[in-house]
Amino acid sequence: MTQRSISLNSLQRQLIRQTQAWALQEGFDPGYTRELRHAAILANHARYLERIPTYQRFAREEAIGRLNDIEPIKQQLMFPDDLFKSYDQQWLDNHDFSRMNIWLSQIFTGAANVDVSGIETIDAWVDRLADAGTRIVYSSGTSGNFSFVPRDPANWALFRISSSAYLAPLLINHRIGTPLQRLLVGLSCRLLKPETFARLSRDVGMREYDAFFLDFEHGRTGNQTLEQEIAPLFRRHYFLYETTLSSTVLRLVARGWKTDIEREQLHALQEVVVERKEQNYGTLIERIQASTAAGQKIFIFGTTHQFKELSDLILARNETLAMKEGSIILFGGGWKSFTGDHVSRDCLIPLMTKAFNLPEDRIIEGYSMTEINAFTLRCNFGRFHIPPFIEPVIFDEQLQVADGNDLVGVFGFLDALATAYPGFIISGDKVHFVNDECECGLSGPAVTKIGRATFREVKGCGGIMASLSA
Repeated sequence: MTQRSISLNSLQRQLIRQTQAWALQEGFDPGYTRELRHAAILANHARYLERIPTYQRFAREEAIGRLNDIEPIKQQLMFPDDLFKSYDQQWLDNHDFSRMNIWLSQIFTGAANVDVSGIETIDAWVDRLADAGTRIVYSSGTSGNFSFVPRDPANWALFRISSSAYLAPLLINHRIGTPLQRLLVGLSCRLLKPETFARLSRDVGMREYDAFFLDFEHGRTGNQTLEQEIAPLFRRHYFLYETTLSSTVLRLVARGWKTDIEREQLHALQEVVVERKEQNYGTLIERIQASTAAGQKIFIFGTTHQFKELSDLILARNETLAMKEGSIILFGGGWKSFTGDHVSRDCLIPLMTKAFNLPEDRIIEGYSMTEINAFTLRCNFGRFHIPPFIEPVIFDEQLQVADGNDLVGVFGFLDALATAYPGFIISGDKVHFVNDECECGLSGPAVTKIGRATFREVKGCGGIMASLSA
């Protein structure tokens, strides 16, 4: 297969089809999928060369033009995830969003040339970009330096289609589905186009569930973006904090306040998260109990530290939440907070099974990052299986590409679905990588142990939420 023989869009749709087959363990062809993935990665390389100035300069410095092999990309053209916070922090301090527009246009296939007159906050800038069709998702680290990842309408639509198209069969086939549901999902995946399946999944939803999100109702962190996408799938949904997590105020948590107005804004956030913590959790518990009494199954999504807080509060009351059979917990966001506190998985899972009266196989851990178009789920045998549209790359301590099927190193990836920004990324996560058959039935690359590389700051939604509670 040559990269010119088929369009990038068609390659990506076929990759999503193969990812569905992989999730269902029916008709998946690893060799053909590898060809599709490599062709899509090469097509993205050509697209970046044409449309992304930073990538153009990087490739020129490495004397690389059009390619017929992805190895030079792995060896020479992968960016650290710091790319997405490579702007000058003073531009945000000085509300210079015209400079932020220029910076964003350097790492983006589109032109971030929105009118920034009158804009004084990060939130207003992000909203203005959204009105023009550019979706920004951000994450923050210990330093308070935000990573801004842009997606145009086409990339955003592709992200939504792929997520629905493979996560639904993955969950239903492996974790939570009845035999009838597995049969129906399998038939739907075989008969429907991925975009039709995704639309049908959203229309049908999970009406037998009420959803509870241990987060703010409004905001644009990675977790919040996911929550806002899936919340309409449920009969009803509730948030722990029925307010907005302002990116401007979140930045103050790490960087500190300089004016009386900033001090008041930070105090208002801390009042909600710290001073009214037990009240907020108490209200959530009452709503979970009311939904259970109404015959609804419960879905709860949050970070590790919040589940520990909620579990501790439930058990401190000498009670458990007797949720309806079939209820689900989905959590993620890392095991270490900005403040350095560590939550042990071996301690948290038993705590959660007791507090929520759920079997361990209904407590599901997820792993993702803002810079990737994939969300991985930990199987019952301890592996986060990487979907086939991602080409994993593992680096040693010298950040040289390592080769093998059982490695410990820094996790990198080539994302075949990343069309709007450079999707060839070296993350700050240190992982144990394996590539073989798993006892759960899924095949191919996966990661097990996940932590931050020693040279990188704690980052992500888990750290954000833990730091707010500190």
